[in-house]
Parts: sequence; C-alpha cells; structure tokens
Amino acid sequence: MILRALGLFLLSALPASAEAICDPVKGTPLAVTGVAANDTLNMRSGPAASYALVSRIRPGERGVTSTGRASRAKGQCETTCSGAEGGLNDTGRSIAYGCKANGRIWYEVRRANGDVGWASAKFLELAGEGAVPVVPIAPAPDVETRLRYACSSNQRLTLVIYRGGDKANVMIGGETYLVLRREHLVLPYSFAAGDGARLRGGASMAEWRWPDGRSTHCTR
Repeated sequence: MILRALGLFLLSALPASAEAICDPVKGTPLAVTGVAANDTLNMRSGPAASYALVSRIRPGERGVTSTGRASRAKGQCETTCSGAEGGLNDTGRSIAYGCKANGRIWYEVRRANGDVGWASAKFLELAGEGAVPVVPIAPAPDVETRLRYACSSNQRLTLVIYRGGDKANVMIGGETYLVLRREHLVLPYSFAAGDGARLRGGASMAEWRWPDGRSTHCTR
C-alpha cells in the first residue's frame, strides 16, 4: 500500500516555487478549512490517506506551519507545479487550485507542539501572505455548453465548455481535468490536458484517452 502511494506522488524538497499553492515556503502559517468544528484534520506519516496517523489538527488551532515540503500527484498536477518557478499563468493557476481542491496536493506541516506529518492541502488554507481561496476553474456564468455522455465500464463523462470555447472541464472516473482546445478538421470537441489526456468527439459520441494511453468510448 505504501509503495503504491509513493508511486502516485512526487515529493518536493526544492526551494518553494513562485506559487505558494504548489509549495508553501517553510514557516508559512496554515489554517484548517472545510472541517467541522467538532472534527479534526488527520496528519499522516506520508502524503496519502494510506499512511499511519501521527497526529490531529483542530480547526482554529494556532501555530500550524509548513515545513517547506509538498507532494503533488504525478501527471498534470506535478507537471504544472514543477514549472511554477517563474509563476503560473491563469490556466496553470487554475490547474493548481483544482489539484488542491481535489486532494492531489499534500503539505508536510508542523504543529506548535512539534508534531510533524503530512496533511491534505484540500483542508489547509495558506493563512500567511493573504490566503488565496480555492475556486472553480471558471464561474458558472461562463459555462457555454454542458454535455453528458454514458461510457463503457458504466462510467459517465461530463464535458463543460467555458465561454469562448478555448477551455473546458472533463469529469470522468472521479477525476476532473482542465483541458484546452485542440483544432480538429472534423470533430468539434477536441481538447487536450497537460498530462497527455485528451478528448475527441461530437454531440453524439466522444472518445476519452487517459494519460497512460487507455481509451474510453462514450455516447449520448
């Protein structure tokens, strides 16, 4: 289980990137968010829920800071964040926020009592230097087209195209991909993600190709 978890994430021990959401600077104050007042946020021995529990952080607890280490899921999240030294553009920043919101970024944190462990960035807000809220990649009013497909393996694919048609979200198999328009001579819905995943199709059918080359066929 631990070996599998290590395969999903890449650790960052390098100097913090220009995007704190990817890699908070050592000592950055962190605040628990999205956890009920009577609940706690688990700290684990590694950057995945499969690792051993080492401590718990209470909502509102003071003195929680980043150690300067972060872990990002391999693929689109790591590719985007690893190129953030010079700062991210709007698309890259949206991808990074989406990775954080989907639990695909973990921070190593330190409590005031000295406990050190890993916690999902999904439930941690950067309280220093002005917190940046995790927001949807595009607000609802900018949605231009929303299409739902039924796919093989009893999966469903939802394509949300934003106004202008250059950006879209593909939601399939519990994952959300930010994709960008790729011109195609015949197929009107041709998009690609930064990790190699892509969508090609039209109003009645679509083919989703995963980053590892597997494909899923869908119809409406």
